[in-house]
Amino acid sequence: MVPTITDQPSVPATTAPPPRRRALYLVGEAERSTPRPAAIVGRTTISVNGRWTSLRGRTVTYRQLLRIVFPDREGQTPLAGATISYRHPVDQSLSGLLAPGDAIPLADGLLVNVNATYAS
Repeated sequence: MVPTITDQPSVPATTAPPPRRRALYLVGEAERSTPRPAAIVGRTTISVNGRWTSLRGRTVTYRQLLRIVFPDREGQTPLAGATISYRHPVDQSLSGLLAPGDAIPLADGLLVNVNATYAS
């Protein structure tokens, strides 16, 4: 006996949406950058070398930034020659370089780059 085929309404095939593409980064940038955390009451969030840090207070000093970046090297000679640059993504007047003994006002979203110089 031959099986019979019954007419069933055709169901459109559902296709999954294409996978989302990741943002393109420079080599190693994905590992160096972290997403910005949620705001914490009473703290200011700044990015130091691509990692977000929450700080209390109104200002941050050269020495404090060095301790954040190099916690195991405090007081060693190369840190005295570190270059610290900062900028605020919105307020263009808040940008520049820090020298030993300097302090800058904290602003939410401040971007800080700290580089130790080992040249003699």
